[in-house]
Amino acid sequence: MIPVLRRDGFAASVSMTSKRASALYNAPRRPLSYSVVLSSPTHSTALRLRPGFASPYSHRCYSTPVPPTEKSTGPDGALPVAPRSKKPKVELHPAPVRPKAAPGPSAPKAEKAPEGAAPAASSSSAPAEGLITQTKHDVEAAAQHGILAPPPADAGRIAKLWHQAKELFKFYVRGLKLINTNRKRANAMRERVQNGGPPLSRWETRFIRTYKEDALKLIPFALIIIIAEEAIPLVVMYAPFILPSTCILPSQKERIAAKKRAKQAASAETMAPIFEEIRQRGSADPAASTASLLPSSTDLVAIGSLLGHSSYGWGSLRIRRIQRHLLQVAEDDALLLNEDMGKALTQMELQEALEERGILTDGLSSTQLQGRLQWWLTHVSKPSPAADPVARRIVLVASSGAGRF
Repeated sequence: MIPVLRRDGFAASVSMTSKRASALYNAPRRPLSYSVVLSSPTHSTALRLRPGFASPYSHRCYSTPVPPTEKSTGPDGALPVAPRSKKPKVELHPAPVRPKAAPGPSAPKAEKAPEGAAPAASSSSAPAEGLITQTKHDVEAAAQHGILAPPPADAGRIAKLWHQAKELFKFYVRGLKLINTNRKRANAMRERVQNGGPPLSRWETRFIRTYKEDALKLIPFALIIIIAEEAIPLVVMYAPFILPSTCILPSQKERIAAKKRAKQAASAETMAPIFEEIRQRGSADPAASTASLLPSSTDLVAIGSLLGHSSYGWGSLRIRRIQRHLLQVAEDDALLLNEDMGKALTQMELQEALEERGILTDGLSSTQLQGRLQWWLTHVSKPSPAADPVARRIVLVASSGAGRF
């Protein structure tokens, strides 16, 4: 079938079969027939010619009407050219483009910060800046107290830092040497008592105990000084229990004590109901043992936090900490009772004595501090059916935590 377009716009189709037969099939031939079909919207004319022979296979001739084409209005009868569809430009991005949010109610604009305001520091740089500031403050305070030599007035920044590092190293070395000096003094006190001299006073007893604690910290602290001296400010901030008492600057000692007092105050505020329950157990059974007063781990954590202990550890370890701590307090109570109930103590010594007993000291005057200590000593000096001195003091610690004096 061959489509033909006439001049008047009508479509014509011509179908013809070749006279030549296929070489693959040899069959008798018939006359060749030509079929010409003319189609238009109004009439259709078919013309058939038979000049020759055709194949014996029948051929079906058909025509498809073609809709009339619109006449072009362009010049010279040229066919209209379809406009090229422009492909949308694809923008390549390293990440998917976020869809634009629908316009909503406009939020109030934030006030513009003043020009002089500094940007807020990131959370990662805040601890480092705080550590540097604290170290500077500690060194300056030690220089004002005459513990460290101040740097020369005309020293530059690098020379000043080098001078401070040398002075700190000298201070720590002197502190380690002082531990050995304290060892000799402690031995002399013991020899005096063994030779029949006067017994140890409260100050001498606490001095010997402090020396023993410093001797246990000597080796690890010496290793820190030799390996990484610049890590000592981190130790002061996060692990002050590693430092010997002879290697702590005055401002560092005050900061450690303030942190301990804040922890005790938070414990008394959050665990007040637990302290009240422990106090009621002791009031209901004056002969109660330590295990009956502190049956759960929550009770152990509450009493330990008020005494300044770490919250880490299992039940038996926490009980041993509390027992060892309160046994030392019992010995100190006996010494204070022999020394006029601690009336000769300074305000700092009063604070230390009360903090060891789990009694809060923030915002109290010297008279109030002395009154709290007398309250404690009066209760422990009374005769009690409880044979365990630790159990008696656990009830007093719980009473102070509950605010019952």
